[in-house]
Amino acid sequence: MTLSRRAVLGAALGSLTVAAGGCARPLSPATGGGNAKTPLNVGLLWTRTGDQLKVAESTRYEQGLRIGLSWVTNRANKIGVRAIHTLKADDKGSPEVAVAAAEDLIAKGCRILVGGFTDPVALRLAELAGRRKVLFIPAMATSDALTGINKYTFRDGPSETQLLMAVRAYVKPGGRLVVLAADPGKAPALLGAAATIKAPASTTDFTAIGKKIKALRADQVYVDWPVVTPRLWEALPAGVQPLTVLGARATWPAYGTTGGSLRFVTPYVDGATNNSAYSTLKVSVPGRRADTGHAEGFTAAQMIVRALQLGPQDVAAMIPALEGMFFNGLKTAMNVRPQDHLMLEQLWGGRLTWTGAAGVVTAVTDRQFGPAETAIPL
Repeated sequence: MTLSRRAVLGAALGSLTVAAGGCARPLSPATGGGNAKTPLNVGLLWTRTGDQLKVAESTRYEQGLRIGLSWVTNRANKIGVRAIHTLKADDKGSPEVAVAAAEDLIAKGCRILVGGFTDPVALRLAELAGRRKVLFIPAMATSDALTGINKYTFRDGPSETQLLMAVRAYVKPGGRLVVLAADPGKAPALLGAAATIKAPASTTDFTAIGKKIKALRADQVYVDWPVVTPRLWEALPAGVQPLTVLGARATWPAYGTTGGSLRFVTPYVDGATNNSAYSTLKVSVPGRRADTGHAEGFTAAQMIVRALQLGPQDVAAMIPALEGMFFNGLKTAMNVRPQDHLMLEQLWGGRLTWTGAAGVVTAVTDRQFGPAETAIPL
């Protein structure tokens, strides 16, 4: 069953009257489908210990989720008379810890789980969701294996292939591209790479890597490294243009002098859009600068409210509520592809600039990629 392609706007959801086209199922927006004293629990698996970049990333996601839930419910944080409660647990960046914490959240009444932040954790949680029949929204995990993994898992952001399809637009025709990655995956084939350099993620010998790139006569290099370090970027040969998927704002200074020639692709960057959702988010986050984590948490909030509207007690009703969902939000028009739950959305490309005496790093977008340009063929 496919829902009507109605934009899910804050005002519309604030009144909680969005209907599903062609569905005979009656809604109960006045009560949220149950007793006012019974909250609608949502479980968030986030990282509070371990990798500090993941801790910061999950913090921003939680902020976006919280702000998004307030915006989409017109600051009520309720579906009808029932309050939405977000129950949180630390996954410690471990699949095993995440699964155990998720089981505890399910026992506490959570029928929607959000989290992941790394592919291994997200994949394990997706498997659990399929087994325990709860809705799962992977947070910022890009593994293509999550697309269509089961009927309970829905993306709130792009997959690896969608990002690579956007990166491909920056590849020079007739040029010589080298892929530099700890796990090259699909990148060499999708980008038409002339060569691939694979090295352990823990390597510190970036000088040797730079020499390999030079020996391969590369004029572009796609960099997919799990840790952004200045030594890596400084080792790239002069005249070689780097391409990458932009990391969180905190990593931008690490691009160093290479940043001027860098061309990036991103699911979202501050200022890429200018709408009511962005205005709300901007004044609510630290420093008034939105990051990718904020955007994807905000998107997840819109999906959660939709699912709870049409299926507050029933996960089986939440699934058709999200399949085919078309909505506007921070990242403008988005659509959940019903066949595999891929999120069809805009992506952005751009460059880094340095402004002011202190050399503040700013990401400037110079192109936008529509869903048709990056969607994985069915």
